[in-house]
Amino acid sequence: MHCSWAFKKASNLLSHIDTHRGLKPHVCELCGKAYSHNGTLQQHKRLHTGERPYQCPFCTRTYIWSSDYRKHIRTHTGEKPYSCESCGKGFVRSSDLRKHERNIHTNDKPYPCLQCGKTFNKPLSLLRHQRTHLGEKPFSCPDCGKDFAVASRMVEHQKIHRGVRPFTCSVCLKAFTKSSNLLEHQTVHSGLRPHKCSECGVAFAMASRLVRHQRIHTGERPFGCSECSRTFSRSSALKRHQEAHCSEDIVLHQV
Repeated sequence: MHCSWAFKKASNLLSHIDTHRGLKPHVCELCGKAYSHNGTLQQHKRLHTGERPYQCPFCTRTYIWSSDYRKHIRTHTGEKPYSCESCGKGFVRSSDLRKHERNIHTNDKPYPCLQCGKTFNKPLSLLRHQRTHLGEKPFSCPDCGKDFAVASRMVEHQKIHRGVRPFTCSVCLKAFTKSSNLLEHQTVHSGLRPHKCSECGVAFAMASRLVRHQRIHTGERPFGCSECSRTFSRSSALKRHQEAHCSEDIVLHQV
């Protein structure tokens, strides 16, 4: 016995058994690539024909594979079917959940921040984090000049300039640039606040808001100014503080 999978049709079972035997009888006549299932071969042929039968009803994107189509639809609906058992955070893709569990909840984080002691599982994550202390933002928006510490945040920001708002509320039709903003907005309709502070009982709609609130109790101030020794619990407070330094520099130059 190879596995515990069950099938309604004997033909499907026989086809599945070929995967255990390593048999790939279905061959593409255009490139020679072989598959265990005829259905997979037919989908592969779309790479040659250019056929993209799966059309998103919300935007103009089309897909060859039904699995890619379903994942894309979730970016519009805000559905996140894969939930982390440790913290409850939801994800569109199972691969994103695995990455989250590996990065956030495992203890294999050998790269520590020398400034605050927080540890990371890879050097790139440590580098991104260190920018919060240094105030370093190497990625600039070509449209408005706004700076970002992480490239993906800049790409997300550029949707504002392009008017791209792919995430629409099914209740009031309000549209958002980010799925997280849509999920936060939807709590206005549902009234749900599932993330509760264990210290004081205040509840929040989003886990990120709870994390930010908990700094009141822990005293954590992870955002440090590169110009002086002041630290802040919120990045927005650090930004306002750094603007004050810029104003001081302008006055000194004028004098």
